[in-house]
Amino acid sequence: MPSEQLRNLKVKVGLLGVTHPHADAHLRTLELLDEVESIAAWDEGEIDVDALKKENRPKLETTQTTLEQILNRQDIPIIISLGSNSRNPDWIIRAAGAGKHILTEKPVAANSNALNRVVSVIRHAGVHLGVYYTWRFNPIARDIRAMIEHGVIGKLLTVEARMITSQVQFRDPSHWLFKKNIAGGGILSWLGSHWIDLIRYITQDEVDTVSAMVDTLNGVAIDVEDTAVVLMHLKSGALATLHAGYLLPISQTGYTSGTYDTYLCFRGLKGNITWHPTNPEREVIVESVAPGWRAAPHRELKYTMAESDAYGGQYGLELVRQFIISAMRNDTPANGAENALRVMQIIEAAYHSNSSGRTVKVGEERR
Repeated sequence: MPSEQLRNLKVKVGLLGVTHPHADAHLRTLELLDEVESIAAWDEGEIDVDALKKENRPKLETTQTTLEQILNRQDIPIIISLGSNSRNPDWIIRAAGAGKHILTEKPVAANSNALNRVVSVIRHAGVHLGVYYTWRFNPIARDIRAMIEHGVIGKLLTVEARMITSQVQFRDPSHWLFKKNIAGGGILSWLGSHWIDLIRYITQDEVDTVSAMVDTLNGVAIDVEDTAVVLMHLKSGALATLHAGYLLPISQTGYTSGTYDTYLCFRGLKGNITWHPTNPEREVIVESVAPGWRAAPHRELKYTMAESDAYGGQYGLELVRQFIISAMRNDTPANGAENALRVMQIIEAAYHSNSSGRTVKVGEERR
């Protein structure tokens, strides 16, 4: 697409899955984007059109009764796919077959076999798939990545990560997220996946082997894990730990607005960088004895970011904008299908380690 057209880009978007837990947030995001002209929505179940319209959604032009009605529309080049983990791959494959570019929720599928099929179809169809790993679009994450790359903490030794949120009792235990045959996994695949992706993005390193223990400890009748502790050996030799869990005994009102306790710390031979991503202070603490830092080895970096009602805030808005522009340019997004597959393989290695009691190489097939 010529640059002149990109400057004035307006696209129609199809949204699949208006009953997804994050659907309202995705609709808000699309409404906020200048690049989005209109939205056509569809779901497998009956859609309450009046309820959707009440939420001040002027771009929501119509709802479709069948998936084919959206996929057959030549004026819709972009699809947002929000199916359950078990249904999502089928929706994506059908959209790709219709020549659509697709932006979808993580972890994309319930398992790597289904995700492998998605990757294969995407390649064959010549379309692009983007995945909502929003945190890598946060400017703080990008700054930490740059600091590590430029030697501020020297050789990376360890990464410590924590993703703790409200207990299952404050959510809906009957939701598909807590059913193994639909979700594929629990806290590790739903929220831990964000931090696995972020560790790989910030360190520019790959996970080689995984040791993990997962369990269901809350006393609520679900058949996926609510707690996970994962040790990852990176190819550079560094070690990374992730503690994820539905563990907090308090919660804000509503399914999608749980309370969070999050933490990331990158430790190297010459210093460390600490970040609490969900804290409102938006502060990064850097301690370093690298050249250029010795005069003030302890620094607190403050960030001010524009507020946004978009899913993932201002940087979530940027994720969608960049995907639309890159897809229309026919550029492959950085947060694409292959990246999502690698994250899924790491998660499955953790599950395999838990069940086998041994360290598992990422990508190793179960015997």
